[in-house]
Amino acid sequence: MLSIQSNEIKTHFSGVLKQVEQGQEFLITKHKKTIAKLMPYTTDVSNQTQAKQAVEAMKKLKTLKLSSAEISDYRHIGRR
Repeated sequence: MLSIQSNEIKTHFSGVLKQVEQGQEFLITKHKKTIAKLMPYTTDVSNQTQAKQAVEAMKKLKTLKLSSAEISDYRHIGRR
């Protein structure tokens, strides 16, 4: 992944865009702070499916009525 300053991207936008079309990703920085990520748009169905599955799993978690302490315990177990 490449990094580019915000003032440079204004100057070289068409060239950067061509690289993005070829799969390159850019972090856009301003005053040495990352402010955005520029990456190719994808219509990859598997990514959309994974996102939908994650949302559904989170909705199911809400129905379990777990306390914050229980959620914290499960989170710590998952990190082991």
